[in-house]
Amino acid sequence: LLGLLALIPATLLQTLAFKLPVFARSAQDSLLLLLVYTLVINGFIEETAKALCLFIIPLNKTNYTNFLCLALVAGLSFGCFETVIYLLNGNKGLVLRLFTSEIIHSACSVCCAVTVYSLKTKTDKNISWWLRAFLLHGCYNFFYTIGSGFKICAFVCLAASVFYAYKAFLPKDK
Repeated sequence: LLGLLALIPATLLQTLAFKLPVFARSAQDSLLLLLVYTLVINGFIEETAKALCLFIIPLNKTNYTNFLCLALVAGLSFGCFETVIYLLNGNKGLVLRLFTSEIIHSACSVCCAVTVYSLKTKTDKNISWWLRAFLLHGCYNFFYTIGSGFKICAFVCLAASVFYAYKAFLPKDK
């Protein structure tokens, strides 16, 4: 249910962000506005909400790999709940999104978990993994929203997020 817990503040923040003057007109009016929109609404807000919820997981009985697995499941849960919201809103063209949404959310959640784990254990204060999640998720939505031939770029973002999630699980060289 950690995914649902992250979805609630994310949805509230997204609703508030929709009221900002920069998003008052349709984000489809320009590619630059659409890019800013997807980076803020999908990338920053959703990945930050997931990362903050990962801070709830206690580390006293959780090792690094298990923490990443919990983050993966939380991301999967977030993606599933988000897909239900899309279905309830009657969004069109959901067949492809039904599969890719869960993948992007799970992989990006793992990337967020690397940053959260390192901050919680005070081993590193590097937020580059969270930045990857935020940028890959935002760019994925940008290219997916443009559609047409640009969906290939969305799949590149999807593949990159899976690659980084896989890389997170690899043993660290010391």
